[in-house]
Amino acid sequence: MKHTILFLFIGLCIASCRKTDYPTFDDSVIDIYFTQDSVSYSFGVTPLSTTEHVIKLPVRIIGAPMKDLARNFKIEVVDKRTNAESPLHYTVPEQLTLDKDSVNTFVPVTLKRSDLGDSEWAVAFRLLPNDYFNPTAQTEKEISCEAIITFNNIVSKPNWTNWSGNFAWAENYMGPWNPIVYVTFMDFFHQLEEKVPATYKALVERYGENLDQKYNHPYMGPQDFGGWDYDFDYTLQKYVLGPMYEYFQAHPELGVTDFPKPNV
Repeated sequence: MKHTILFLFIGLCIASCRKTDYPTFDDSVIDIYFTQDSVSYSFGVTPLSTTEHVIKLPVRIIGAPMKDLARNFKIEVVDKRTNAESPLHYTVPEQLTLDKDSVNTFVPVTLKRSDLGDSEWAVAFRLLPNDYFNPTAQTEKEISCEAIITFNNIVSKPNWTNWSGNFAWAENYMGPWNPIVYVTFMDFFHQLEEKVPATYKALVERYGENLDQKYNHPYMGPQDFGGWDYDFDYTLQKYVLGPMYEYFQAHPELGVTDFPKPNV
């Protein structure tokens, strides 16, 4: 009798499990998520010739890769978090794919510089379900079904100060403050790495790769680049200011008409 009751109980459990209303795990449809929920980028002091930049939003799945199958995944723009327009400010491929034998991929977003002006822009994306993936429901620090890119073309004044704490800009070398001049100056400065590597290394050791760090002068204490370094006056005039002057002469459309001719 006890055995009969036991078998009956097991049978009822099996039947109950088969008819359950709870969702069962389907390993053919697995979670997908962004591993970085926000990215910021500024064209800022990048060379004027840089018209586009690609941001790769990293994506990962929870589950095993498929050895013989590349799988597509889908996204949509989150309108309430987006003010950028496609294709004016950015573009995204129509088809996004997770390669076979992989659990990692990315969404390549190409940012366009030409129409950004002085505004701050944002575009947000949300992962969508399809035949292969479900967006994760988790919202941890590095797991999210949404990601946002903020970007601009704003050129801020560098943190260069003189002895009185005011903004320092070497007008006698570069004319009045002009963001286009500053961007061009940084471009030609970075080219020193190939032209005169020893000088470039010395300046970077003093002020950092973007000339935004203080140099601890042995007699004068902490010093900003201040718009110029007279220890390297000749080299800067020959390899930076000289090419800059020629560049502005060749590109009048930039509107830089008051850049002084260097003494080299």
